[in-house]
Amino acid sequence: MNFSTLQPLGWSNYFLQQMALADTMTEDGPRPFRIMAIYRSRIDAIGEAGEQILVCPEHFQPVREHIAVGDWVLAVKRHEHFYIDKILVAKNRIERYSGHECQLIAANLDYLWIVTSANEDFNLKRLQRYLALAYEFSVEPVLILTKTDLADKAPYLRQVRSLSISEVHAVCAHQAETLAPLSAYCHPGNTIALVGSSGVGKSTLVNAVAGGRQQTREIRDGDGKGKHTTTSRQLFFNEQQVAFIDTPGMRELQLPGAGSGINQAFADIQELALSCKFSDCRHGTEPGCAVQAAILGGSLSEQHFANYQKLLKEDAFLQRRDAGTYAIRQEQRAFAKEISSHKKEKW
Repeated sequence: MNFSTLQPLGWSNYFLQQMALADTMTEDGPRPFRIMAIYRSRIDAIGEAGEQILVCPEHFQPVREHIAVGDWVLAVKRHEHFYIDKILVAKNRIERYSGHECQLIAANLDYLWIVTSANEDFNLKRLQRYLALAYEFSVEPVLILTKTDLADKAPYLRQVRSLSISEVHAVCAHQAETLAPLSAYCHPGNTIALVGSSGVGKSTLVNAVAGGRQQTREIRDGDGKGKHTTTSRQLFFNEQQVAFIDTPGMRELQLPGAGSGINQAFADIQELALSCKFSDCRHGTEPGCAVQAAILGGSLSEQHFANYQKLLKEDAFLQRRDAGTYAIRQEQRAFAKEISSHKKEKW
């Protein structure tokens, strides 16, 4: 098996070690495939010999609860078909709650491009949720403000400065010079997922950066939004062997067990909390609370703090409601960190 041919697809020693532990590295053993798309009737994947349709056995059904686009799986060939035999533990997976259902969004990412537009879609609270999602699942976030040719970008960028993120880009998909900084993230073997509301220009952005593969539609009159096109999560590669995962717009984004990510997304509050008189300060009526002092002094927005508290309460509720699922996910993350601690280099 030639593992070097898998490197441009995002393969690394992290996955090779799992194969070695499972004692599957034989000539007639299972083959690695990366999941490109999941449909009701089939699973599209890519391996050393190119694209392949995989068959999912019953114990991995329903498939969307077990496998995400971007996952690596091992599949065995039987009677001219490849059957999924094992799902390799992902180095990261982003997921969300929608109602009572936990949905897998994408796996094995290097960057999460959080896309919003310079119009009425811009929502700071939603961006804070996306940031918490990225930080919780150990994916580097990049905030991209689109459609800057249709509005003054300055007011939106001023609001973004309150977020705990350093990578921010204002772009127009039809102006190449604004897209040039994004090439810094587009190295061969990297995987980039795009998230954001419907109509903010995710597919148009992918086409502009990756070379035109996703279907898009014209901008709607009146609100400057694109007509929603992406209906399922799909992974594809551009000519530079960068993997992109385009995702449908999300109407809601509940964060599953994301306390750590929430704290990172509100790093300014965490920094203030270090100066509180009591280490277990709840930032309410306790004496010597640095957070409340900052609010009273005007250096910390009361609304910003309220958003932080709301996300923490939501996170605590979801953890209590879905304790079993949360425990399993924590075990998977611990295993992923253990593998990553040995070797991180790609083949």
